[in-house]
Formats: sequence, structure tokens, C-alpha cells
Amino acid sequence: MKHILAYCLLLLVPFISNGQNNIDSDLGKLEVFLSSIDKRYVDSVQTSSIIEKGMRSMLEELDPHSVYMNPAQYKSATEPLSGKFKGIGIRYQVIEDTLTVIEVLDKSPAKRGGVELADQIVAIGLDTLSGKSLKSGEMSKALKADENLDEPLTIIRQSKALQLTLERDNVLVSSVPSFFMMSENVGYLKLSRFSSTSLVDFRKALDALVKQGAENLVLDLRGNSGGYLSVAIKIVDEFIEDRKLIVYTEGVNQSRKETFATSGGRFTDGKLVVLIDENSASASEIVAGAIQDWDRGLIIGRRSYGKGLVQRTIEFEDGSAMRLTISRYYTPTGRSIQRPYEDGVKAYRKDLGARRKSGELYSQDSIKLNTSDVYFTPSRRKVYGGGGIVPDVFIPADSGQSNEFLKELNKSRLHYKLALDYALNHTDQLKASHPSVVDYTKNFDFSEDEMSGFFERLKEKGIESTETGFAQSEAELGKSLKRLVSRFHYGYRDYHYTMLYKDPALTRAMDSIESGTFEDLGLK
Repeated sequence: MKHILAYCLLLLVPFISNGQNNIDSDLGKLEVFLSSIDKRYVDSVQTSSIIEKGMRSMLEELDPHSVYMNPAQYKSATEPLSGKFKGIGIRYQVIEDTLTVIEVLDKSPAKRGGVELADQIVAIGLDTLSGKSLKSGEMSKALKADENLDEPLTIIRQSKALQLTLERDNVLVSSVPSFFMMSENVGYLKLSRFSSTSLVDFRKALDALVKQGAENLVLDLRGNSGGYLSVAIKIVDEFIEDRKLIVYTEGVNQSRKETFATSGGRFTDGKLVVLIDENSASASEIVAGAIQDWDRGLIIGRRSYGKGLVQRTIEFEDGSAMRLTISRYYTPTGRSIQRPYEDGVKAYRKDLGARRKSGELYSQDSIKLNTSDVYFTPSRRKVYGGGGIVPDVFIPADSGQSNEFLKELNKSRLHYKLALDYALNHTDQLKASHPSVVDYTKNFDFSEDEMSGFFERLKEKGIESTETGFAQSEAELGKSLKRLVSRFHYGYRDYHYTMLYKDPALTRAMDSIESGTFEDLGLK
């Protein structure tokens, strides 16, 4: 093993040497260095561990996005981008130290095997899967583990124990968790990542919205941390006209590569709004940047993350890998949106906290624009490089402070239990009185007695609101429970309608589409 890892370390040398003449010298030095530690160090030492740490440190000297990943980390990093995962196909929350099912995915082993909403999975074979010592990540790992393939699950359902034996299989996960019509002619589409299946997911959702009458579109990229560059390019291609530049990449060892739009895009005419926030990164910024640079749509939200570096993955024989930055990408106007990292990796990773502390997430006036890095769109609008995509319309983050009651509630996850019980006990009533999620969202409210009952149940568990904070506690608890009941009764996709109802960014998007904002800004 240590010889493989040593070889991996040597592979890095050509990327960091100043020139070809230095490589042989560097390799020789490293060989003596590692051999001396292995053969002469005073105590026994795990050479592989030292090498791995050395590889990480070497890459950190380059930039924040060149990284080494051990086999487990590499698998964890690549699985979300495959559009599938191997498991039984559930979403869960740990409630009172017990894994509780909050969703059974369609066409999954769990669905086929009879797992139901609110089931509590307490054991796999003879191994207990509950208790304060077990963390959520450990539970997830146990459910996916190959050694547990033939082990039955012990499930508690309505106080009765039963056993189910489920296969582990590839479970498809859509990159479009939700899409719906916001009005007669405005569609909404949430894209959560740019994975290998995202283009298919996106096109299916877009086609469905157009079929329902969508002439205008809100594309939600908030929280989308990126993915494959090629997928982002193809999604932009659906929005802009033939032969327009989408993006170009360039590096010291990579010649300039330009990518242009092709003909036949699905949505090249209607009004387009793209929602971004501080967690929209990389591929999301390619999409938002191209749309903004060509005056194709309106960007609403907060300044994006600011990742403009392109990585290539180099895999090693032991299953580990490194992602090495090989080029920068530039938007059509020539902007690099990579934020500075000269102060080192630690400072770079603390940037979001610094932005929050400076007030940037809450006030447009606090955004630090690089006024020396200005570009112009075809309609002569100013756009900025050097630190993410600055939106055309700013929407502040929620600055509300949680009180102790709400903090304890979120920590316990007991609101999930309350909502599960309510949804399962009121299935028939909800179907009769609120047949659609739209009707439920606009017209449903818990009664005073129901809210009192919720607070009593929480009090029994040691979670109690103070008198001075009760109004806030009641409002936030009611809102949270209403959203969760929507999720459990109408399903994960429709639940987003309830969650986003009266969302400030969506409200502004609708106002912009219906008013003269597009015309005033010279947008298509």
C-alpha cells in the first residue's frame, strides 16, 4: 500500500515543479526522503499516512479547489454527481435517537419492499441502529454497507415490530426536486445540482412546464454548488441563440477553449429569471453569468460563491484521486468570477462567514464590488468580475434570530414527529378539504386547539417556550409544521410550493416578469 501511495505522491511533482530540469532532482530528493523515514526513523511509522497528508498539503499550496481524496472521500464526492446512489431508497431524520423514515423514494427497494412513511428502523440484522451514540452519518453508512445486503431490517410501525429484507440497488435521484406553475404563464424549476442526469431531468421538467402553458420561467439555482461544466453548458444552450459564446476556459498549460450555443434551444424567447445566492457555485455561476452577460434574463438574489476554477480528476490505483485545477473559466464578456485566495485556504473557506459578518447578505450597500474589473453587456449594463455573480436585483437573507425554544426544537427534530403524526392521522380530512397543494398552501391553518396540543407534546419532552418569546415560537412552529405536513401528505415535489409560498425572491421574480423591468433593463 505504501508503495502505491508513494507513487501517487511522485505523480504530483510534474504539476508543481518550476521546469523540466528540476523534475529529476525533485524525484530523487523525494525518494531519499521517503526511504529515510521508512528505514531509519526511531519509531514505527505509517508511511502511507504521512504521504497522504503531504499530498493534501502540496495541493493546498496551489489553490483551494485542488484536493486529494482517499477512496471513501472520492466515492462520497462522486456519488451525488452520478444521479443515483446504492441503497434502499429512503430519506430519514433521526428523531429521539431513532432513524425515522420521512420519505420512501419511488421505484426504490424500500418502496418495493413495503417500507412506509414514519417507520422507525431500529436494527440491521443483530446490529442496533438507534441510540445516542449513533450519528446520522453512521446510520446512512450502515444502510448502504455491502456486508448488510442480506440482513433483515427491524422496523417499528405503530408500536409493532416487523422484519423486512430489502435488496440494495441503484436508486435514481432527480436533479429537479420540484417544478410547478406559479401562474397561468410562469413556470418554476428548481435545479439542485449539475449531475450526469441533470440535463435529462431539466429537459423533462421544462417540457412539462411549457406543455402546461409556461411562457416565462424562474430557474432556481439557490444552494446549487455546481457539478459538471459540460452539463451547465448544455443547459445554457437551451436559453440562448445559435453561435453565442457560452463560456471559455484557459490556463497556463491549457489553450483557450470556447464553447458556443447551438440552434434549437427549448426556451430562447420567454422571460427568464435566475435565482442565486451565496451557495450558488461553479456550474451555477456559469449559467447565471452567461444569462446575465447576454442580457438574456434577470439575475435575482445575492452574490454567488465565486468559484471560477476548472478541475480535472486524476484517479489512482487504490481508488483515491486528486482534483487538480487546470484552467479558469470566463463568462462571455470575459469575466473571471473566481474570488481571491491569496490569503490562503483557511481564509478562503471563512469567506462566507466574513460576508455574513460584514452585512453583505443583508444589505446591498455592503457588497464589495471590484470597480476595477468592470465589463459591459450588449445593452451596456455594467457587470463585475473577481468575486462571484452580482445579481441585478438584491434580495437580503433572512436575518431573523432563533430563540431557545426554536433552537431546541431544531436540535430534537420533534417537529418532524408532530407533522408525521398529523399528516397520517388527517389523511382523509386533508384529501377532502384541500385536494391540491395549492389549495392547502393558500387556505390551511392549524386551529388554536391543535397548536396548543403541539406545545403540550413538546413540553412533555422538555421543550417549552418562554412567555416573552411565545409569539415568535408559535409563528415559527406553525409555519414549520404546515410545510412538513405538506411534504408528508402531498409529496416532496409539491411540498416546495408550500415552502416557497410568499418567498421574497419568487415574489420579486413574478413582479419583474409582470412589470416592465425586463424592458427597462434592455433584457430579452
